[in-house]
Amino acid sequence: MPASAQGLLQFVHAAPSPHHCAAEAARLLQAAGFVVMDESQPFETLPVGHKGLVVRGGALIAWILGEDAPERAGFNLVGAHTDSPNLRLKPNPELRREGWQQWGVEVYGGALLHTWFDRDLSVAGLVAHRAPGGGVTTSLLRVDRPIARVPNLAIHLNRGVNDEGFKVNAQQHLPPVLGLTQDAHHDGPGALQRLVAEQLDVAPDDLLGWDLGLFEVNPPTLGGLSEELIFAPRLDNQASAYMAVEALLDLNHDKAGPGRRTAVIALYDHEECGSLTTSGADSALLEGLLERLALAHPQASAAPGPLSRAASLSLLVSADMAHGVHPNYADRHEPQHKPAVNGGPVIKINSNNRYATTGHTAAIFAAACAEEAVPVQRFVTRSDLPCGTTIGPIASARLAIPTVDVGNPMLSMHSARELCGARDVEPMSRVMARLLRR
Repeated sequence: MPASAQGLLQFVHAAPSPHHCAAEAARLLQAAGFVVMDESQPFETLPVGHKGLVVRGGALIAWILGEDAPERAGFNLVGAHTDSPNLRLKPNPELRREGWQQWGVEVYGGALLHTWFDRDLSVAGLVAHRAPGGGVTTSLLRVDRPIARVPNLAIHLNRGVNDEGFKVNAQQHLPPVLGLTQDAHHDGPGALQRLVAEQLDVAPDDLLGWDLGLFEVNPPTLGGLSEELIFAPRLDNQASAYMAVEALLDLNHDKAGPGRRTAVIALYDHEECGSLTTSGADSALLEGLLERLALAHPQASAAPGPLSRAASLSLLVSADMAHGVHPNYADRHEPQHKPAVNGGPVIKINSNNRYATTGHTAAIFAAACAEEAVPVQRFVTRSDLPCGTTIGPIASARLAIPTVDVGNPMLSMHSARELCGARDVEPMSRVMARLLRR
């Protein structure tokens, strides 16, 4: 198995929520010498080659400061996102129906709802609670055992399901079962509060809030006759997040030292619900940090507007997974654009700017692929189908930075468990690394 594919399996397994994804990315970077920076403090002048990172909730931004000031050299950026469609717990989730304990859930993003039925599920995310010395602190929560299940209705009671389709009512059909009420504690805190308090070793009354969701506990794995495939949850888009981290680490290991431009990766949260949050692509998070890095460079001038001057010299690679051709639904693809799994990176193009790719930025990415001897594929949506979008158009508009939208091909996008190519991971990481050091 390629080491990059094994690394991706480990990364996704460690990241059952966006907060865990950002934390795992930070762990890998810190192990390589990257320093966590405090957003609330001013950035003093930073040395060339400075390796830093900022974590905000489920988002992470990391950089290696280049040899020349960004106002003269620009930035090389790779962007991705940490979140995936799933089922999120409601603030007061406890339900008791027909002798069953259940949790109320809300659909996050554009989930393929039928894929969440009959899965071994657990809960993960971020919990806010009272700190021992007073005030509020947060802790990551992950329960590594199956505790919940969204059960299907037997076909005997739903005879037309195979012919008429599975029509899911999110309010009625998605609450998972946790156990029987006869086994529940009817006094004191509810099942979730007891579980969270026990896992974090805090008093139930100290729990103040949470951002928790369900995840499938079965680990990611290699699949296929020759183990050429990856079967895993959250590949969209933790796979791209992992490859961005690997690319920055590759640049960090370059004995030639930092490149002329400052290299940055931005792993946003909340792409699946529109990005309009403090940690999403439609926020000032990256914009503010890039300006601070431009001002903190030892060769920065006193001239105003360093970021706006850097923008035209910069490139953003917006990395989000792409639609590989499905053998059972090949007619859903534009006939001349059918990306193949394990066929190499995909450049994503849309004339209505649902992707931010231009002819020029596509050429830059294709040239980097050629320099790495990596095949490149292209995707456009059929003209009679609507096109999805990415962080690319949002981030490029906020930053005024030329952008190319790319991704590795996959199947089952937005399913509870997805599929991509094991041989696609390392080539995309290499191309990203080349573009970060260009």
